[in-house]
Amino acid sequence: MYVITTPAGLIIKWSHLTGIIDIHFGFRFNLSSYTEGLCGICNEDPDDDLRMQNGTIITNMEDIGLFIESWEIEKSFEVTMRRPVRNCTEHDCSQCTDLLNRRIFIPCHDKVSPEDFCEKMWINYTYFWNYECDALSAYVALCNKFDICIQWRTPDYCSLSCPEGKEYQPCVRPCEARTCLNQWFYGHSSCLNLREDCVCKDGTILHRPHSTQCIPEKECACTDSEDQPRTAGEIWNGGIDECALYKCLENGSVIPIEPDCDEEPTPVCEREAEVVMGIIDKWTCCSKEVCGCDTTLCETTIPTCTNGQKLIVGHSPLSCCPQYKCECDPLKCPSISTPECREDQFMIQVQQEEPCCFSPFCVCESCTKPVPLCHDGEFLTVDLNSTHFCCPQYYCVCEPNLCPMPLLNCAEDMNLVKENVFGQCCPTWHCEKDDVCVFQEVSVLNPGQSMIKYLEEDFCYTIECLEEKDNHTGFHTLNFTLVNCSKKCDVHQVYTPSPSDYDCCGTCKNVSCKFHMENGTSVVYVVGSTWHYNCTTYECVKTDEGAIILNYTMVCPPFNETECKMNEGIVKLYNEGCCKICKREERICQKVIIKSVIRKQDCMSQSLINVASCDGKCPSATIYNINIESHLRFCKCCRENGVRNLSVPLYCSGNGTEIMYTLQEPIDCTCQWN
Repeated sequence: MYVITTPAGLIIKWSHLTGIIDIHFGFRFNLSSYTEGLCGICNEDPDDDLRMQNGTIITNMEDIGLFIESWEIEKSFEVTMRRPVRNCTEHDCSQCTDLLNRRIFIPCHDKVSPEDFCEKMWINYTYFWNYECDALSAYVALCNKFDICIQWRTPDYCSLSCPEGKEYQPCVRPCEARTCLNQWFYGHSSCLNLREDCVCKDGTILHRPHSTQCIPEKECACTDSEDQPRTAGEIWNGGIDECALYKCLENGSVIPIEPDCDEEPTPVCEREAEVVMGIIDKWTCCSKEVCGCDTTLCETTIPTCTNGQKLIVGHSPLSCCPQYKCECDPLKCPSISTPECREDQFMIQVQQEEPCCFSPFCVCESCTKPVPLCHDGEFLTVDLNSTHFCCPQYYCVCEPNLCPMPLLNCAEDMNLVKENVFGQCCPTWHCEKDDVCVFQEVSVLNPGQSMIKYLEEDFCYTIECLEEKDNHTGFHTLNFTLVNCSKKCDVHQVYTPSPSDYDCCGTCKNVSCKFHMENGTSVVYVVGSTWHYNCTTYECVKTDEGAIILNYTMVCPPFNETECKMNEGIVKLYNEGCCKICKREERICQKVIIKSVIRKQDCMSQSLINVASCDGKCPSATIYNINIESHLRFCKCCRENGVRNLSVPLYCSGNGTEIMYTLQEPIDCTCQWN
């Protein structure tokens, strides 16, 4: 915070922390002085404008910082001020009022109204919009003017970081801090108002008024040439290029002293190239002998590194001489492109002629799938499409010519039979009887063949030779099936015996027509009948093969149902509901309701308005009049039969107002002479 004093008794304080200019008035007039401060002295003499608060005039512009600090009374941060141009009536201040209406700020509401602060301060400083902590700090600073202490900061909310050695206090009253210079005659002078500040921790004191360093009180005894505190009895080297010892006395005096040096034995230097050297200790200013390295005594040989190596210099704790060695440097190896390995390969690094350099190389993984073992009749081969892989694919191929011949000798009534086995290359052989069926020891049938035997009336049986064999006889099994041929015909059919000896049963001939419907039922029609179903005409007709059903599909003219409805037509069915036609009904004159948006210049209704109108057909004609030997024409129009006023609210976008607009609509509609 900076201060400006005036002869009229005004004290102007500018706080960087809160961005507030605080004006105090009512102090004693001092007409013999001038207004002075950061703006200089208002005495029409520019030579003393850089006068500090203690009366010293700055002549060197490099010391301008001392002039500014002399008028500083509290540490703060810079905030830019602007003239108010907004208010909370036309702008939203809810963010500000919500902050200040918290319980912690209620004690200050009577003195500093949140509404006044938000309108006069917050809304006019966009900086406060994004930094609510600074906005609250400004509000609390106004509360402090009324001696209202508000402890609103917490470690987790708007915490204030203090310099090392200082701590935050929400309410501080003393104006002048206690320092090493005024600790013996310090008086607790109070400022006009409270303030929040960072103060020295308990047991420490500010070193100087212009310093931020807090030190223990015992270190206030002396201050060295570099403005550093020193305790009583402390000895230090104050020289820059040479030794100069000083000592701090109990009374705060600093005196030069001579070094108190003890004679020390000469050290024994044991490391390679290590010799005894004399130095001056910068802390004690005493000369002493130490062991130091003299690299001129080293006899180290520097090796010659190859292209892929780099020279490394190291040191051993047992020697002063550097140790050189060559190490591999991958950056010095020639750049080699990385090959693309196949899925069955992986990449390894192979050492080049240069031992430090490696190149990538693709190698095959070990083959885990074994080579198959082939059986009788098979030979091993390789898939030609896999020969370029690390592990080619081998498989066995069946060659029947390689199968061994059978060694079986069958009896006279049996035959040698070959049987192929699935998944096996070579067949198996065994002896079995002929692959036939024997009926009554006379008839012979092959598997799949059959024969017919007729019985009385409509019965017969079929003898069929099956694929299965009879384990008892060794021949194929016979299957006997008895058939009642008459029971196979439907209700509209009659049975006709077969004229062939190879067919067991005859055929069923239609004597009438059986029609199946979509619901699963059926109807029998006699020959000559005609019926309609699903827009199709059916007829039962007699032919040489029997009665059959003929159908005739009904053809309707083209019809556009969508166009019919768009033209206000009605879809009608004809031809037993199979065809469609569009019928238009004449609509007589009547009152109808039309929804529309009402417009008047830049004003319009906010929604659709129901407005009555007249619509419909009215009679018109042209009649020949024999008396005048000409046609007479007459026409009636669908017109309103009385009107009434309808008021509609319209919103005007130009000035944002709403007006009432009145229009007329018909009460009723009739056909009237034009």
